[in-house]
Amino acid sequence: MDVRILRSEVDGKATPPPSKSYTHRAFIAASLSPSALVENPLFSDDTLATLKACRFIGAEVTRWKDLIAFRGVEDVESSGYINVENSGTTLRLFLGILSHSKRICVIDGDSSLRKRPNRSLALTLNKLGAKIWGDYDFKAPLKVCGIVTGGEVSIRAESSQFISSLLFSLPLAKYDSEIKVEEVKSRPYIDITLHVLEESGIEVKADGKNFYIPGEQSYSLKTFSVPADFSSASYLIAAGLLAGRVEVLNMSDSRQGDKRIVDIAKQMGGNVRWDKENGVITAKQSELEGIEVDASDIPDLVPTIAVLAAVARGKTTIYNAEHLRIKEIDRIDGCYKNLRSLGIEVEKRRDGLVIKGGSIRGGTVDSFGDHRMALAFSLLGLVAEEGVTVKNAEVVSVSFPGYFDVLKNLSAKVEWIKS
Repeated sequence: MDVRILRSEVDGKATPPPSKSYTHRAFIAASLSPSALVENPLFSDDTLATLKACRFIGAEVTRWKDLIAFRGVEDVESSGYINVENSGTTLRLFLGILSHSKRICVIDGDSSLRKRPNRSLALTLNKLGAKIWGDYDFKAPLKVCGIVTGGEVSIRAESSQFISSLLFSLPLAKYDSEIKVEEVKSRPYIDITLHVLEESGIEVKADGKNFYIPGEQSYSLKTFSVPADFSSASYLIAAGLLAGRVEVLNMSDSRQGDKRIVDIAKQMGGNVRWDKENGVITAKQSELEGIEVDASDIPDLVPTIAVLAAVARGKTTIYNAEHLRIKEIDRIDGCYKNLRSLGIEVEKRRDGLVIKGGSIRGGTVDSFGDHRMALAFSLLGLVAEEGVTVKNAEVVSVSFPGYFDVLKNLSAKVEWIKS
């Protein structure tokens, strides 16, 4: 379905959903631990795909409201076929896990996921003892068979998910391992992985771009409480900056790199205050100024920054974001097309965007089947003279179920349109 957001003023309090990145990782660690509880996880399309994969490897999963109990597996002995839909995180993290099964598994995804390359990860796992078959770029579907035994490898990681996959997999290997990363992108997501591994009793020695992982370790996660998601919070913060006042709740400090949205908003002249003691971020309508943003560690914030830049005075340059081209869609191209469709002056570069802000008359933008496109660009309807219609807006359920209801509760004018 499509959704139309009309010019309106927002005011109120809102709580973002739990972290998608932490939920994926907590589910995996719990499924490899004897007995674990995950509190306050995100239930979304992507994380449910990971939960499905946990069951696929043999974990017993029981849900009570916002609590999930796991009885994990000691040995991965999966076989058969699993479709993880649109979740690239699930596919990549489980490539490493399924590389411990002696039986053949096939991991697949939807049409979008089948376009995403996994070559560096698959070749690295093969060097470590796994057997993974696919096309040249190792796009889904992939045939996987173990067993990873460990060793020393170098990898050029186009995605931090490749490193996280190895970090989850190699503690289970027979021998010690060392990963030398040629280039680290989105480092905060690796830090989230290291945090969950630490909570699971897994030893990893991280030294800059190098990671040393002892073999023959066992997962022992007990209880893990998932924090709020800063990527999702960025849309609520942006709503306040654009069109009123929003208090974002449950925002304690975190290892999530996307907490940088607070500093970026301040650099743009935004009236934002973060009360870390009480976990409240308050964002008020502000006159924004263009800035330069290095997006190497914050790819998920780029659509939000692009939306703020669209109304900011002057020029905003977003750079070091070339890894956005291999997300659910080419997000650099997606942002470019949506900004152009709303009449915003924008230049597309190999690694980012240059955006000159201005007034927005309104129009139609496309989600392109990408949740972050729908979440971010819907916000421009709050300030557009004629509102903004987002095509295929239901895709927000990938990371922020109920998003448009949250906007409605903040007094935004939201209309669903049957497409």
